[in-house]
Amino acid sequence: MKKNLFTKLCGFQGVILLNLLILFCFSCQKEEHRANLSIAADASITFQDGRLIFKDYSSFIDHQKWIFENKGNHQLIVDKNSSLGLISMTEHCLEGMKFEEDDPKFIEYAASYPSVFLKESFDNSTLYLLPHSKNLCYVANADGIFQIGDQVYRIAQNYIYQTDKSKMEMLFLPKDQISTKDVNISLSQPKLEAKNDYGNKTENFYNDNRFRIVSSLREYIITDMNTGGQLWYDDIITNPQKRNWTGTYLRAQLNTKAANGSGYYNVYNCQGCPQQSIYASYDEQTGLSQDVIYVGLIDYQLNMSASYCPGYSRGRLIDGTVEYIYISWADALESSPSCTVTHTSVLSDPY
Repeated sequence: MKKNLFTKLCGFQGVILLNLLILFCFSCQKEEHRANLSIAADASITFQDGRLIFKDYSSFIDHQKWIFENKGNHQLIVDKNSSLGLISMTEHCLEGMKFEEDDPKFIEYAASYPSVFLKESFDNSTLYLLPHSKNLCYVANADGIFQIGDQVYRIAQNYIYQTDKSKMEMLFLPKDQISTKDVNISLSQPKLEAKNDYGNKTENFYNDNRFRIVSSLREYIITDMNTGGQLWYDDIITNPQKRNWTGTYLRAQLNTKAANGSGYYNVYNCQGCPQQSIYASYDEQTGLSQDVIYVGLIDYQLNMSASYCPGYSRGRLIDGTVEYIYISWADALESSPSCTVTHTSVLSDPY
């Protein structure tokens, strides 16, 4: 009786083990198949001499679209870059943001990657920002370099440089020493004269006014001098800060959220082009949040008067009493958006 029961149990366990083995083999085949698909999908992107090389402008556009569509899955983009051999500007930036701003480790880290951390003075503080949209910085190496066809690009402070790969060394010269006969220089922030801000809003916490958040809307552009093609980007950035004993504000490790709601966009000079949808999305981090609201994947500028998308920043302070600050931009795609501020102890995200 016991022997029969043991035999049955062993038989039953054997079936289970066999099924698990089959399932494991099938899973391995699926993973291998996925890996092959991934390699096939990246046939137009190579990695050489420390930089990504896109076969042509179309493959670059496709990859920017892929990053935007998967922006909510940072690890997926990181894994994609890793499979190609790249550690991008965006990845270096997010790694650095894990440290407090006055931490010697951050100071050393930022100094090691001077092209990654754009320092901007603002309202008694220094904002350490990527030099371009989070979306584009995912394809650039720590020096801001990537390549499309035989053209090499460098993302620098306020500008993008473009030249033939045979003259690549010129991209690292100071701007006033670069020959414009050999290198095309274009603005990466079209509103440079106005500090490139759609809007900047600073708000202190009521519960502890040593802490505040800075919410910024930014517009970026990249222009291909050969094709005349342009990509337009809109990002929302939420920076938490804490005042030190000198009265200067430094980045704090508070929970923040940069987000947008559902909206739509139209573009100029595109007769018959249908209205396109913008879907709600967000980035939530500790220390700094940056979400890409829009990437113009066509060669036209946004028609602001025929486009709409609300955006907002959220900062969270827990110090005795929970407090949230919401800075809500009425329309993140407006050139001069209005905003409203709400303080609450109840978490009620609008998006």
